[in-house]
Amino acid sequence: MFFFKKISGRAALLLGASAILVLFGFGACVFFAGEKKCGDVPGILRERKSFDAAFPLKLGNATIFVRLALTEMERQQGLTGCRGLAENSGMLFVYPDADSRGFWMRGVPINLSIGFFDSSGKLLEKKEMRANDFSVTSSKSDQVKFVLEMPEGWFERNAICAGTSFSPEALAPFVAERGFSPEKFEISSEN
Repeated sequence: MFFFKKISGRAALLLGASAILVLFGFGACVFFAGEKKCGDVPGILRERKSFDAAFPLKLGNATIFVRLALTEMERQQGLTGCRGLAENSGMLFVYPDADSRGFWMRGVPINLSIGFFDSSGKLLEKKEMRANDFSVTSSKSDQVKFVLEMPEGWFERNAICAGTSFSPEALAPFVAERGFSPEKFEISSEN
């Protein structure tokens, strides 16, 4: 059984004000957390070993900031629910082997550009994907090891065409920072 004693006027005012601040703070967190934006602050490395950590990667002449999808669960989640991407931000799907790859846009409310890369980091092909489209966008090649999703039209705006590449070895420290072995993905460290 709880017993409450009478609270004086000043203490009641402070207690009431504290309760309002706590409730407002909670409400503000819920309000501002309601819209999920991905990659809002390129260049700032977020908490490491997290799916939300963004890592810099040089692709051709462009520096991009990518989240790494390393596990099957992360690859399935992808950019689901993401309502926007900063211009040079995206998601790089990293696979342990090369194969043909297919993607769909279920639950992704923004248009995206997608690039399919081989094990050497060379862009094989790129395509456009429409928001919330349930049809599968598949690679023509069965040699795809990396898939990059970027804001709609990004590849064209940055003159990234087939044959442009990134260094998979540059991913090794970022994969390790996420708590995974780069060798699992057949990625060796840069020397």
